[in-house]
Amino acid sequence: MTIFFGYAAERRSATETIRTAAIRIGEESGVTPVLWEDMLVDGTVVISEVLRAIDDAEMCIFDLTDQTENVLFEAGYAVARAKPVWLTFDSTVSKAKASWKELALLNVIGYTAYRNSNDLAEQFANVNPLATLAPIYDALIEPSLDEGIVRDSLLYCLTFEPFEASNRLSLFLNSRRDRGLNMKVSDPRESTLDPLTWFAPNILKSAGVLVHFAGPHRNRASLHNRRHAFVAGMAYGFDVPILMLAEGEYTAPFDYQSLLYKYETAEECVAIARNWLDSLAYEEINWSSPRGSHRSSLSGIRFGEHVAENELLDLPDYFVETAAFESVVSARDTLFVGHRGTGKTANATQAFNQVSANKTNLAVLIKPPGFEFAGLFAVIAKLPEAQKDYFLDSLWRFVIQTEIAASVLARIESKSVYVPHEDAEEQFLSYTKSVSFDLRSDMSIRVEQALNHLVATLNPIQDTAEATRNLINEAFHANTLAELRGHLGPLLKDKKRVAVFVDNLDKGWEKGADFRLVARLIIGLLTARGQLVRDFEKQDFWRDRIKLSLAIFLRSDIFDYLQKEAREPDKLPIATITWRDPETLLGVIENRFTAGDTKDRALRLLWENYFCQEVEGVPTRAYITSVVLPRPRDIVYFCNEAVGRAIDRHHSRVEPADFLSAEETYSQYAYEALLVENGITIPEMEDALLGFLDSPEIITREEIFASFNTAGLSSETHEYVLKKLVSVSFLGLEIRHGVFTYPDVGSSMKKAYAQAAKIFASPEQQRFRINRAFHAFLGITRNGNIDRPT
Repeated sequence: MTIFFGYAAERRSATETIRTAAIRIGEESGVTPVLWEDMLVDGTVVISEVLRAIDDAEMCIFDLTDQTENVLFEAGYAVARAKPVWLTFDSTVSKAKASWKELALLNVIGYTAYRNSNDLAEQFANVNPLATLAPIYDALIEPSLDEGIVRDSLLYCLTFEPFEASNRLSLFLNSRRDRGLNMKVSDPRESTLDPLTWFAPNILKSAGVLVHFAGPHRNRASLHNRRHAFVAGMAYGFDVPILMLAEGEYTAPFDYQSLLYKYETAEECVAIARNWLDSLAYEEINWSSPRGSHRSSLSGIRFGEHVAENELLDLPDYFVETAAFESVVSARDTLFVGHRGTGKTANATQAFNQVSANKTNLAVLIKPPGFEFAGLFAVIAKLPEAQKDYFLDSLWRFVIQTEIAASVLARIESKSVYVPHEDAEEQFLSYTKSVSFDLRSDMSIRVEQALNHLVATLNPIQDTAEATRNLINEAFHANTLAELRGHLGPLLKDKKRVAVFVDNLDKGWEKGADFRLVARLIIGLLTARGQLVRDFEKQDFWRDRIKLSLAIFLRSDIFDYLQKEAREPDKLPIATITWRDPETLLGVIENRFTAGDTKDRALRLLWENYFCQEVEGVPTRAYITSVVLPRPRDIVYFCNEAVGRAIDRHHSRVEPADFLSAEETYSQYAYEALLVENGITIPEMEDALLGFLDSPEIITREEIFASFNTAGLSSETHEYVLKKLVSVSFLGLEIRHGVFTYPDVGSSMKKAYAQAAKIFASPEQQRFRINRAFHAFLGITRNGNIDRPT
């Protein structure tokens, strides 16, 4: 009988502690300790020997004091191999607990803190994990799996920053998804913290797992590389084909250096991925656990994916139609604004599906990240200042009009060969053969060709403004598009509606981007929208009237910045996507519950049988809506996490302790999401948030500014950062004595500030409330009552 010990080799004092404790544990328990150092062959470690030792061990002990990727890979492998896993760290190391909390992925497993080798050995003797510790696989993973698993998808774990290779890899995989690849994505920018209960089932449903590691110089690379290492170990332990890619600067740990491919260029990165992807076999394999572990009564409870992009096929089964959705479907030429996770992509996708289901309509869904923003902005930089707005307007008119044409072409070509083409269709097909751009190709290819043409002919030093405008017109085929407009008329004049939905505009909103330029790009879309709608409304001898509408979906923080750049921000047509009504928000999980695959899906079972009645003396429904930000992504994440905690503890329903434990993980998820969404334009955001550590729930403006000073923020930024924290719902404004609100961007924000200004004579005394969603992570002291913010 053996116990495998995994630990970092960086610090001699740490290895000495583990080795000494291992020897004592072996002597006192009668087992043989196996240390990876004992497997050194000519100064190197053979990975196969390490993994074989884990397979042969009765249990595994992993020390995560230093959290090296080696040890996390081994731990993930051991979890997948259904080994009892005991996690430890040295509490005398100042950053050990903070690193554990930051990693978060293993919170459901728990840890044992120790101070020295004697302390570790004594805790082992007292706990006796050899006899009491159940495998994480049996306790948490197997009970959450479906009865039969089909390996028919790809799991893609991407980097936090979309640097060149990462961006091109994502574009390549998204193009495969558009062609039918079933792909689930763990995107740290979209879902900052996917839990273990999400990763395990999705790994087991995958024909392959692609993990991308960033170089050490990239933002937040350390955290996400560590999480990726654990996931990669799990995939390897589950015998799922895995591709690990890394930048050339990445130092590959010995455990998987033979399994990892390094690349030097983005082209090489994509080529490796393409070859591997083409080698995968998407087979229908019924996979089941050989261990026959206990299956919880909660095992069939599913609330779906918290990221809409990962559930587009299932979304229609439980999509909640709100007033915002009705506006999306019916409104003309509207800009829909919402925070990350409020359902912009879900609304765009479902509206597209609903409108296109009516054959008297034509619906077009545009996702601009098909072209590379870096190349686009490089072209803009070469243009005279006076021509940049004209260029952006022309760009969007080219994109929208050719995408409409591409949809028309697809419809014509999908007709049965036995159905003859109408005269207008034949003329349109002839037109498509004569133009210099291919309507059958991706939008990104058409845009790239136009940009390349412009770069090849543009000389900003010699060309006049008129000449530059002519080159822009030539690059974007202005004359050809006018001809296209004439051909579209007979084909679309009888359509009740030609609806264009534009989503994913935030993909260019990344750290290091020229935000003013990105803002001008989006404003260019708004300008083009108005011109296209007016143009399509016209009817004369060469064109027919077409009923065109454009719905544009934009993140709130981007819109907030956009208002500063727009010439007439008050004239922007705005509809805000919000979930302030708690019953509507609860409907998100209720619809997902009743759409699940368990035998009895009466809604009352959720609240009467599967969820406890109260949490901390508050009805469970009110508790849930009080602890999460009012967004579908957040409530789905939280409820999935709570069910996972209950399954882990073999509970027959989700108990109060399970909810409170899930609240801790969710709080970190909400915190990291806030940083991802807003830390881009406000570099001080993380420092500002950490300044609230251990603060009271209700805090004055004067106290907030004092915390900013402690965090190192300059006084010039205080007011701006404070307003930003209000706009992202981190802080609520006191609008009446004891009543706080978390307003949305736009008129509700102005109203809230006006109400707040009337309460206190001195602005310094104005009070704010820290949102409950962030309390657990930041250690906020609550007032003792739970109520739902307005």
